[in-house]
Amino acid sequence: MTPAAPRDGEPLSVQPSAINRFAAGLRRLINLSVARVVDDAALTAAAVTLEEMGEALDAAAAPGRRPRGHPIAEGHPQDYFWTSPMAGHANALSVPARYWADVTDDGQPCIRGTVNVPLAYEGPPTCVHGGVISLLFDELLGNANIISGHAGMTGTLTVRYRKPTPLMMDLDLWATFVRQEGRKITTIATISVGGVVTAEAEGLFIEVPPQQMLGIVSANADRAGRVVLDDELTRFVDGTAANGLTTNDAEG
Repeated sequence: MTPAAPRDGEPLSVQPSAINRFAAGLRRLINLSVARVVDDAALTAAAVTLEEMGEALDAAAAPGRRPRGHPIAEGHPQDYFWTSPMAGHANALSVPARYWADVTDDGQPCIRGTVNVPLAYEGPPTCVHGGVISLLFDELLGNANIISGHAGMTGTLTVRYRKPTPLMMDLDLWATFVRQEGRKITTIATISVGGVVTAEAEGLFIEVPPQQMLGIVSANADRAGRVVLDDELTRFVDGTAANGLTTNDAEG
C-alpha cells in the first residue's frame, strides 16, 4: 500500500522530500524550455549538465523499478498516486493538481481540487490542451470512484469542452460517483474557472475482479518485460502464474 495521511489530514505526498525537490527542479526546466527564449549557448551548457546528471543517477539507481504502491481508499486523495502524471509531486511531468475529499449535498463522498496549468501544456493559444483536460478528467473520475468504494478501469470517457480552459489561472476541480449497475460504474466531473464550467465529463468504468487484474498485469509484463513491474507486483504475477492463470483468462 502507498502511505497515506488521514482523509482530512495534510497529505504526505506533498511534504518536502528529496524526490519531490528533484521533480520540482525538473518541472521548472520543462516549463522554462517551452515558455522562455534561451540562447543556444546556455541551452547547450545545460544539456551537457543534464546528460551528466542522467548518467550519474542511472549509475546510482538501485536495480528494478521504484515501488508504485496502491491507493488506500480511506486515506487522503492526494496520496492515492504519489507519481501520478497529473497530481504527483514526485513526477516531474505532473502539473501538479491538488485534491481533497468533500461530500455532495446528499452526503456522497466526492473529490474537489485545484490546479494552475503552466505553458508547457498549451493547446490553442493561452488555453489548456484538450488532451491534458481529458487526462485530468480520467484521473479525477478514477479518484472519485476510489473514495466512494467503487474502483474500476476506464471503459468510456466522454468530455464536453464547453468553453476554452485558460492556462495559468486557478481552476476548480470536482468529481463524484453517480451509480453502479453490475460491473458498470458511472462518474461525473467538471472543471471551472471563476464559477464558470469550462469542461465536463462522464466516465463509464468497469469493475475488474482482482484475479483478472493480476492476469492483465502479467500479460503486459510478458509483452513489455518485467521492467514495468515493481517488487510487489512481481510477487503477485509470480503467484498468478503458479496458480495457472493464462493470458486468455486475463483478457477475457
